[in-house]
Amino acid sequence: MQNSQHKHTKSIAIVGAGVAGLAAGRELMQAGHTVAIFEKSRGVGGRVATRRVGDFCIDHGAQLIKAPSAPLLALVQDSGTAQELTAPVWTFDGMGRIMPGDPAMNTEPKWVWTNGNNALAQHMAQGLNVSLERSVAALMSVGAGYEVVDTSGERVGPFDVVLLTAPAPQSAAILAASEIDPEVRSELLAALQPARYRPCISLALAYKQSPTPPWYALVNTDRMHPITWLACEHAKPGRTPEGHGLMLAQMAPAWSQTHWEALVKDTYDQDGLIPAPVADVHTYICALVDTDLEPPLWVDIQRWRYALADTSCGVAASAGRAGIFVAGDMELGQGRAHLAISSGWAAARRIGDFLVEC
Repeated sequence: MQNSQHKHTKSIAIVGAGVAGLAAGRELMQAGHTVAIFEKSRGVGGRVATRRVGDFCIDHGAQLIKAPSAPLLALVQDSGTAQELTAPVWTFDGMGRIMPGDPAMNTEPKWVWTNGNNALAQHMAQGLNVSLERSVAALMSVGAGYEVVDTSGERVGPFDVVLLTAPAPQSAAILAASEIDPEVRSELLAALQPARYRPCISLALAYKQSPTPPWYALVNTDRMHPITWLACEHAKPGRTPEGHGLMLAQMAPAWSQTHWEALVKDTYDQDGLIPAPVADVHTYICALVDTDLEPPLWVDIQRWRYALADTSCGVAASAGRAGIFVAGDMELGQGRAHLAISSGWAAARRIGDFLVEC
């Protein structure tokens, strides 16, 4: 393979500026390579997403970040405004019965950021070349490398290596449309095929009251409740005006599929007619916090079509093929931000080894 810059520098294209893509990009840039990241949305972070509605701050994706390894902890502590969240996560079942959570898991530090958890992604993106609102449609073989073709037809490159970090169905669509070695394309598509995702509608409900249960969040353990995760976001710093409450309900896959078309991404207040299904969610929340809350001031809706990886694509895809690599939560089949970061770091190591051999 020919060098793109000089003897030791190669060029890498990364599709997706979620935390896996950002983690890989930082490592590869620090190793001296030229990195270009292409992101279809307006910001970095993927599901480590933060939105503001007035004076409220909403973490619609990852509500907290764990850092069970020394490198992850160093990244968190280096990011600026991280604070440890000490309130526990409890569990509940389909009947709404609440139980204390796993003591061992609750002793693991949980991290949040004063200005929203997306501050971690913003920190990770510093110094990286990220093209926002640029969707990648396909790859095209050029010599020993690849060009990236965006949805407008513009071609960028060539790159020595491509790393795909978008969810498996999106990465597979890119590969299926690519003009690359047919055998390589078939092998990568077959490797991605087993990955499965759960859809999720995430609802943030603002209240004049601020419930104070003995837990920060509840997680449903039997998948028999319409809500899979309920969090008191007002327990986190900088999330609400004083005295107000903010409840974040991540809805179960079946509920999300049922209401997908009716609950369009937007912010709805009482004047704008809060969608009817949200009234049921408000009732569920009142029961779980054991408080007769007044109707919400507003609800903000976010839809995650590929919210959580349920089944992994395994090592077959992540191992790479002919300079095309894969990273992200699809590699492990678990939707955890710290695992996605670790996946990005592992991909950077694999890419580094591959480039040494070229």
